[in-house]
Amino acid sequence: MVRRRTSPRKKRAAYPSLGVQPAKRSGAWVILILGALVLVNLYVFVWDKKTSVSAIKKKAEQAAPSMTLPSQPLSNSAPAEAPGDPSTPPIAPPGAIEGKVGKNETLGKLLKKHGLSAGEADEVIRSLSGVLDFKSIRPGQPFRIERGPDGRVKLFEIELSKVQRVRAERQQSGELEGVNDNTQTKLEIKSIGGTIDSSLYAAIKNAGESASLVGFFVDVFAYDIDFFNDTQDGDTFRIIVEKKLAADGTSTFLGYGRILAAEYRGKAGAFQTYFWNGKYYDAKGESSERGMLKTPLKFVRVSSGFDRRRMHPVLHTVRAHLGIDYAAPVGTPVWAAASGTVVVRAPSGGAGNLVIIRHDSGIETAYMHLSKFANIKVGQRIEAKTVIGYVGTTGLSTGPHLHFGVRKNGEYIDPTKLAPIRGRGLPKGEIAAFKAEVAKLDGQMAAVAVAPVAPSPQAPPTPTQVAPSVVGSPTAAL
Repeated sequence: MVRRRTSPRKKRAAYPSLGVQPAKRSGAWVILILGALVLVNLYVFVWDKKTSVSAIKKKAEQAAPSMTLPSQPLSNSAPAEAPGDPSTPPIAPPGAIEGKVGKNETLGKLLKKHGLSAGEADEVIRSLSGVLDFKSIRPGQPFRIERGPDGRVKLFEIELSKVQRVRAERQQSGELEGVNDNTQTKLEIKSIGGTIDSSLYAAIKNAGESASLVGFFVDVFAYDIDFFNDTQDGDTFRIIVEKKLAADGTSTFLGYGRILAAEYRGKAGAFQTYFWNGKYYDAKGESSERGMLKTPLKFVRVSSGFDRRRMHPVLHTVRAHLGIDYAAPVGTPVWAAASGTVVVRAPSGGAGNLVIIRHDSGIETAYMHLSKFANIKVGQRIEAKTVIGYVGTTGLSTGPHLHFGVRKNGEYIDPTKLAPIRGRGLPKGEIAAFKAEVAKLDGQMAAVAVAPVAPSPQAPPTPTQVAPSVVGSPTAAL
């Protein structure tokens, strides 16, 4: 059978659904689209005033002067470093750094922390040798570092106190020179008095004085009064104290000098003390110092007393409590209760961090549960009121407190029953002059009016606090 061949025209008609367009018509569409794209690009890069090449070039030329380097160095700029010379260190930009000394920071660590090289730090330290006592640097002291136009350290300054600044300053010779700058001060004698109605702290603040006077006042009566347990509402006090003021015309308060005389009257008794030749004495010329402090730390309360048959709060067994527990915040400084020699300074099991001091007359004192030790060593002789450690809760303890024990001739005794031993009194040759000074100071204190506050008849008076609040566990023991 012979097949018939269809003509090309008939083939195209047989497949109308494919929508095949003639080749010439397809090429026209492509040319039209390409032309439109060219026109758009011409508008954007040639004719548009904001995006055209010429507009972009003009903007770049206008910004160019601020981007280019001057042909000559500026008057306050360092000479340009020779390109390609790796031996020349980069010069630090001028500027100043201010801050405060951090915890456990030495001068060397501080300087290196804030960008000084080892050589720069060494130069500052050498310039301050003999001017600055490097051990006097404490956390929180403000400092300032300045660099000059040449990038070298121009000034290092540290404020040791309100009246003392030490600095290393670049001289015209190019060397750093250490300078001790002490602010000129003047002393003003101030008489202060008040009545306890909530706390000694509040009473002194109400008298218009700084809270720092509270600790000072507590110190001078540390052998006579436990201010946390012995004070009551209605007790009165009087103080004659030196106030340090700036002598620059501003009379800015800088701190307290010496307490020249002080008096405390209340339920615990009447106490007076007077400053004479570096020490404190009572009105008769007897030393205000005793063989043992009333308490070995400030701002405390007794959380557990001396008891030979006490139920232990941790072990839950009857166990002798051969000392007194003073509840106080962690970190409260602990004093040596009397002068003596350190014989133990070490962690000691249930006692935690322990310090034992051997005193004269066969007495030893023990300080337990310390959070950390102060800078003391075994065999070191220390004076009364030396800080030996800080309150903690190490060992067998239910809360932050100090366990204070006293041992006499090898046996523990109740610290509150230890008979006080007075220090040496004034020589007979000084008594007359001393009593004349006492009479003058008594007259000044008598002129300070204080209004006694009667305690409430509805309830017995309760011990008042020295500070606004004290943190401590009432069950802290050991």
